[in-house]
Amino acid sequence: MNHRRSALIVALGSLTLALSLAGCASGFKKSNEVPEGESPADLYVDLATEYIQRGQLDTALGRAKQAVAADPRSARAHYILAIVYERLGDRERAQQGFAGAVKRAPRNPDYRNAWGAMLCAEGRHDAGLHEIQAALADPLYQGREVALMNAGDCSLRAGRRGDFERYLQQALELNPNFAPALLELAKLAYQRGDYQSARSLMTRYSRTGTTTPEALLLAARIERQLGNLKLARTLENALRNRYPQSPEVIEL
Repeated sequence: MNHRRSALIVALGSLTLALSLAGCASGFKKSNEVPEGESPADLYVDLATEYIQRGQLDTALGRAKQAVAADPRSARAHYILAIVYERLGDRERAQQGFAGAVKRAPRNPDYRNAWGAMLCAEGRHDAGLHEIQAALADPLYQGREVALMNAGDCSLRAGRRGDFERYLQQALELNPNFAPALLELAKLAYQRGDYQSARSLMTRYSRTGTTTPEALLLAARIERQLGNLKLARTLENALRNRYPQSPEVIEL
């Protein structure tokens, strides 16, 4: 996994859920936070979300900017603008947007988690972990496994491999079918030479319905180490056929 990018991708993976929970998931409100459903920015936020899901980022950016212009106090507006800028690769403006969302709704765990993930990606590990831990401290937060995954990723970036694995295990305790944690733990087991455990984790991963080039390559390597050459070749062929342009094909 490209750990330079993984944390923020995880943080933004449940975009619709995060936006629907924004401003209400934590159960707290600050006096300068506009309640969801009462801001003129909300319509533009919803439109921007739809355009992001369609991959129409330029249009999404326009709607996100309209959201902020319609109500500069809206944390949701700054959050969606940050997401669009991140998708466009403008990390400086994305940081400003996430920081703006947290400033306006400091107790919203979605915002703290996303902001923390970006700080980690920028090498500010302690500051990033502080934000993620703030999100995890909210007992009503529904994205805890995502935040734990981000905390693990941040720990790995900081060279704390023990914390990385601990956070992954905690994520699976919350959600035994959380695919990103299953894949990362399978990688760790493979690196340790514990191929049976790696296979068990990949079997669980396959049941989630998630397939990526990285996962297919890892599964093939595990089966080769266990002597299951026919299954390994089947997985390798699946990788070549499904993802012929992926860098993982070169590694076969």
